[in-house]
Amino acid sequence: MDLTGNDWNMLAMYASMSYEETPARIEAILKHVKQLQWKVFSPLDHGWTPIEQVHKAEYIEYIKRAYHDWLKLKGNPDGVFPDGSAVREFGNLRRQKTISSISAVNPTTVIVEGTPVAAYQACQVALTAADILMTEGDSAVFALTRPPGHHAHPDICAGYCFFNNVAVVVEYLITQYKQKVAIIDIDYHHGNGTQDIFYTRKNPLYISIHGLPDYPYYWGASSETGEGDGEGYNINHPLPLGSQDPEYVEALKTVLSRLDNPDVIVVSLGVDTFKEDPIGGFFLTTEGYFKIGQCLAASNVKKCLFVMEGGYNIEHIGVNVTSVLRGYEDGLNLI
Repeated sequence: MDLTGNDWNMLAMYASMSYEETPARIEAILKHVKQLQWKVFSPLDHGWTPIEQVHKAEYIEYIKRAYHDWLKLKGNPDGVFPDGSAVREFGNLRRQKTISSISAVNPTTVIVEGTPVAAYQACQVALTAADILMTEGDSAVFALTRPPGHHAHPDICAGYCFFNNVAVVVEYLITQYKQKVAIIDIDYHHGNGTQDIFYTRKNPLYISIHGLPDYPYYWGASSETGEGDGEGYNINHPLPLGSQDPEYVEALKTVLSRLDNPDVIVVSLGVDTFKEDPIGGFFLTTEGYFKIGQCLAASNVKKCLFVMEGGYNIEHIGVNVTSVLRGYEDGLNLI
């Protein structure tokens, strides 16, 4: 198994305004992942084209320019704070008066000076991981990305997410490598952005296990099954708040049984399902994450790409992430 990760200097620069989504998360994960002695790769630059395949041009320009445009308007230099809900139509409103709510849903998604570089680099990490997975003969690669991405829509940022790393890399796997892909989202929160991006398509299959009711509140019902060509290719398996290891593992086995022979699994890896996570509502344990990794390996899909999403308990995030990865390795040995 291999690891790709953001350059640490860039991560240190990107000190977001979020109380939970901080550089300390990646530092804690790296501390534990380095003990696994995997091959480590730095990201290669794939340019903007893969991101442009998922996100709208106006939105990308917004992410690039928002902070500096905000300063020109005498906005708070701490960051671009949303002052309303995202809208796609402006009517007679003047655009410069709504800059902070053009493409942002909630006040947790603050754009600071380092946001565009960090979000761009996170996509490059995931894309490089995909190249390694497809060309180096490895069964699994872990992309250590920050900021996370699964709440980002084509033209909306939300939930700490700016560019949808998983959607970008999945589209890349489909177009560049002609792969049939299944996304398994095991973050505590539903990946509403990823669902939105692929809702009318049958490749990829999107599967999410998440807490309900909880953020993002208006997405993630089991009745959301896709539309058009995508009908039946969107599978939501919400669990009640307070769920623990046994019911979670059983849910994972259930959804994995619905895989239709994909070439690659892309895992939106969130460990905010942990029992002591400050913003989660499940009670999973470190031992439970090992079982999750084993289950993913038991799906018998030849290639698996793990892409980091949420997880905000700094003390335990590293050991929980590596527990999933260790479980996956152990599961491969059992096949």
